[in-house]
Amino acid sequence: MIWVPNQLVGAPAGTDVTIECNTEAYPRAISYWVYDGIMLLPTRKYLTKINENSYRTYMKLTVRNLTSKDFGSYRCISKNSLGETEGSIRLYGKHRFHYIIFTNSKES
Repeated sequence: MIWVPNQLVGAPAGTDVTIECNTEAYPRAISYWVYDGIMLLPTRKYLTKINENSYRTYMKLTVRNLTSKDFGSYRCISKNSLGETEGSIRLYGKHRFHYIIFTNSKES
């Protein structure tokens, strides 16, 4: 069984974002992340954290310094000898708002 706390996650470009996925499996499963058909390994770009507790696995993936290439569908996959299950999280870009304050300055 797999469950995803947030299936739709938005973040602005240039920031870091963390997505989560949780699984239950017996016998113990191998769990990993996939983006664009490629298994994600820990790098400077992708930080993976997996906590295993008997038959439960808590997975987190942090994508650093988001760019438009990072937006899309991420899959968390768990496999064991009895089968495979997966969850999907869609990561989309949000706009950053910049505020400009105008003031009137009068010279005397």
